Amino acid sequence: MDPVYTTLKTSLQVLQKKVLLIMPWQKNTNPITAFCMMQLADKRRTTSMLNFGDAFVAHTRNTCADLFLESDMEWALWVDDDMVVPFGSAKWFKAHTGWSDYPEPFASFNAIDRLLSHNKKIVGGLYFGRHFGGPAVFNEGSLNSAGLVLAKRAPFDEIRPTRWCGTGCLLTHRSVFEDIEKKFPLLARGPNKRGGQWFTSSEHTALDWIDRIRKFLSDGPMDGLKAAKAHEMAEAAACEARANSALGMGEDVAFCIRAKEAGHTTYVDYGLVCGHIGHCIFGPKTAGK
Repeated sequence: MDPVYTTLKTSLQVLQKKVLLIMPWQKNTNPITAFCMMQLADKRRTTSMLNFGDAFVAHTRNTCADLFLESDMEWALWVDDDMVVPFGSAKWFKAHTGWSDYPEPFASFNAIDRLLSHNKKIVGGLYFGRHFGGPAVFNEGSLNSAGLVLAKRAPFDEIRPTRWCGTGCLLTHRSVFEDIEKKFPLLARGPNKRGGQWFTSSEHTALDWIDRIRKFLSDGPMDGLKAAKAHEMAEAAACEARANSALGMGEDVAFCIRAKEAGHTTYVDYGLVCGHIGHCIFGPKTAGK
């Protein structure tokens, strides 16, 4: 697909959006990240959610998603506890990332304004692994050299569709979660509107196929053609599960793939580059070749 070019909306337009700032943090966070979130918080259009102490990242994200859907918020901005997110001060961003030559206007972006301006249901900031030579944390940036080379050129004013994007700085619309539930009832919340499994690694597609095969085999007499058809269905189930719901997938990968199957394409924003905190602030210049 071709890249998508967007124009930043005015402040009056974005102020009409209700954004929940979600912080699925464990126990500790870097003070730089905490300060970024303080600056992004705007009572006119945002509220905040902190879920801490849960070491199982998929579980804490699911818990946050449950509470997000219980709220009247339209959008959720997920920010992990080791991110440096632009909030509108170029001087501060450059000083605390150490990226002294990071260009304008990108250094002055506000992450909420920027991501909302694209009018996409799932769009994430661009960031890189927390080690020297690390990949970009989205599908093409992690899988092939051309994707990483392009990511290392950032920032530039483009968003592009991708199979998945890391949840370190990710904007999602509430309809994404609702449509995943409709598409995959096995992952949906229970009667008490809790327990959704949007981020959980699960062979839910295989379980769905198993139920279909059992129903097919139990309906009417068994013969060779029916057995062959059941085998064909089982092979299709295995193929789909390996591609879309393998247990080895990260929770961010699984979520974005489910969103795509439910009708929502994920985008990565090459103009909103976030720092990733390790023993330095990792970014385009520390990424792999």
